Amino acid sequence: MSAFYDQIDSALGDASEVGDIVLTVRKCWLYDFKNEPVFLWDGQGTFIDSEGREWLGTIDANGGNLHRTPSLQDGRDGTSASYTFSFNIPTIPGQEAEILDLYEGLKSEQANVFGRKLTCFLAVFIEGEGLRPGTPLSFYKELTMFSPKFSETIARSGSGAVVKTYTLSITAKDNNHGRSETPDRTYADTMQKRRAAQLGVPIDRGSEFLALLANRTYQVP
Repeated sequence: MSAFYDQIDSALGDASEVGDIVLTVRKCWLYDFKNEPVFLWDGQGTFIDSEGREWLGTIDANGGNLHRTPSLQDGRDGTSASYTFSFNIPTIPGQEAEILDLYEGLKSEQANVFGRKLTCFLAVFIEGEGLRPGTPLSFYKELTMFSPKFSETIARSGSGAVVKTYTLSITAKDNNHGRSETPDRTYADTMQKRRAAQLGVPIDRGSEFLALLANRTYQVP
């Protein structure tokens, strides 16, 4: 049995009532970008797992999560859902230039994203213990990332200050992706444009006129 489940058994102990068991399971996200992987977890602070890796918390001081993640489906039915993950980088008074440089730097490195893996792990935290070093993880799901997208928004905070937020989003699919893409498949304009968007191509009109060419006879002179 893994250290992850050993930790759960240890926390359960001899408890006989549900109210005696207080555990929190958080998701951890490993973005395996080329040359520079990123480790994030849905919590506050930094914790170190049993392999010595540092995971950065994405929940801010106000309790908001800067890292937005969708609910993951089982996938054993053979389908491959499309998931969108996003991360907000809000501007900080006095550090606007640094945040903009970070954002532009990420845009210049987007070639390191396509085809790379995004892996979700689970970590157990016991109430009152805080972040313990050597926290064991359990594998949950592996996804494949496609081309990222970038956007900028301006809004007013609760105090009335104008805040500019830079958002990075990535589309990912599980390992069922591509199973239905067999050689000599039928092309459709809608699906062709969807595949193009996943590959980061702004527009693909290669299949736009297929329907107009159906059931026509052409005589070669």
